[in-house]
Amino acid sequence: MLRTSIAPALAFSCLVALTIPAQAQSVAKADAECRLSKNGEIIYNDDCTVKEKASEGRETFVVKFDNGKVFRFSGPNRQNLRIEDDFANGSNVLFEDKGARGIFSWSDGNSTYKLVVKTGAAASGGSSGNAGGGLVLGPPVPDLQYLVGKSPGTAALGFVIRGTKYVTEERLPEGTLTYMLDKKRCVAFLTVNNTYKSVTAADSVKCQR
Repeated sequence: MLRTSIAPALAFSCLVALTIPAQAQSVAKADAECRLSKNGEIIYNDDCTVKEKASEGRETFVVKFDNGKVFRFSGPNRQNLRIEDDFANGSNVLFEDKGARGIFSWSDGNSTYKLVVKTGAAASGGSSGNAGGGLVLGPPVPDLQYLVGKSPGTAALGFVIRGTKYVTEERLPEGTLTYMLDKKRCVAFLTVNNTYKSVTAADSVKCQR
């Protein structure tokens, strides 16, 4: 892969979002490939690692390039992320969810940057609420958050009444991720020890039969 140096004034951001129960904490780390461009010119295209920590309603993400350059950003959710960088502290970050890829764009006032992070390797570490395998979980579904902490069995009748339909499921080291169609939305239910740990929006392709 191509290795290039990063200018000292470079600002940044990166990857995934995670929903966990209040007061819980989750830490996950995944190998990835990063492509960073400045004003459309690629200045880094190589391996990287992504570390995520979610705790008490705040998410923090740290991306380390293979050349040692480290970037950090945080916020209450993926729609409200800010860079924590000496040169662009407080800059807003636009996140685009492309499934296995996360695209982050921002400006430091002089230049525009875009970071594409592609995950594929299994995540390591983690506790309640995290799904591994480089999985990108979407934002919480507000009207279904009452299910967090309940068992799938107790939710079954409610699904029948709402018209929620099962589509498919994935078995992960941390639990089971079940995709369902709810009011024409694709929703991912993460179950750990027979309890829903998160209910998040999912890419519509996950609910295609």
